[in-house]
Amino acid sequence: MRYSNEKIVIVGAGPAAISLAASLQLGGLNYTILEKNSIPGGQLPLIHNELDDFVIGVHKDGKEFAEKLIQFNEKYKLKIEFDCTVQKIDVLKKIIYFINDGKQKSIDYDIAVIATGSRCKKPKKSLIDTFEKDIYYRISYSLPDFVNKKVAVIGGGDNATIAALRLADVAEEVVLINKNEELISRPDLVMGALSHPKIKVFNNFLLDKLKGGTCLNQIEAISGSSGERLIFDIDKAVFKIGYLPNTEFVSDSLELDERGYIKVYKKYETSVKDVFAIGDIVSGAYKRISIVIGHGTDLGNYFLKDYMIEVFRVI
Repeated sequence: MRYSNEKIVIVGAGPAAISLAASLQLGGLNYTILEKNSIPGGQLPLIHNELDDFVIGVHKDGKEFAEKLIQFNEKYKLKIEFDCTVQKIDVLKKIIYFINDGKQKSIDYDIAVIATGSRCKKPKKSLIDTFEKDIYYRISYSLPDFVNKKVAVIGGGDNATIAALRLADVAEEVVLINKNEELISRPDLVMGALSHPKIKVFNNFLLDKLKGGTCLNQIEAISGSSGERLIFDIDKAVFKIGYLPNTEFVSDSLELDERGYIKVYKKYETSVKDVFAIGDIVSGAYKRISIVIGHGTDLGNYFLKDYMIEVFRVI
């Protein structure tokens, strides 16, 4: 049995997309990946901490795991078009528009899969512009910068709490500024942060100002309930304020949640027929590599065993 020549176009070449492509290639389906970078891996090269995962194994950092994806691609010759920046998807005409080599191009599809992931959310440039050398978003390669320093971590989720705990090993003290009523990270992380002698947690406080001369030396935070203002003497600030989904090109064509992530229904299908979404871009998805790899494998199996047979011709 072989499938008719329906074209599947995947936007993005991170772990979720590569996992899906591997399944499609094994099953002999017609697919193309559009990737804005020159290598596969998505945001992996920007992950500087160790990756320790039962599914993917142990890697020094995201770059090392990205190298594995590059090797996989070289061996199996996945159908990836690099340096393609997708600008828009026309879900009525089933056309994806993108820029490649400085030229406007397009590709039609029968099935589209959005796997563009998310990126670190950063504060307004006007807030941090003067003190950029003292502002951090990732800490693993920079831990020596924090030795015996006073550090503020801005955020209240898993990544913020993990950063605070890691920094407490080397810093003089850590203040955790959380805009929510309570920390929203895992219970074990919350307990660790609240009980650590070097970490002070301030819930329901918003960062308002960064202060200093040539270097950052203070932050000012304001209470979301009482309006109380607190000033902290610090040397470095680490922002862990979440992620932004890479959904700009589908914001007017697919149903998104209040944070801009794509809502999916049965087997990753979006609000538009024949358009699917997998990986970090999916509303409610937990950001773990093994999970997004599972998305790709699961969707690939669905295409091979059910969807292509139900919707398209089988020859």
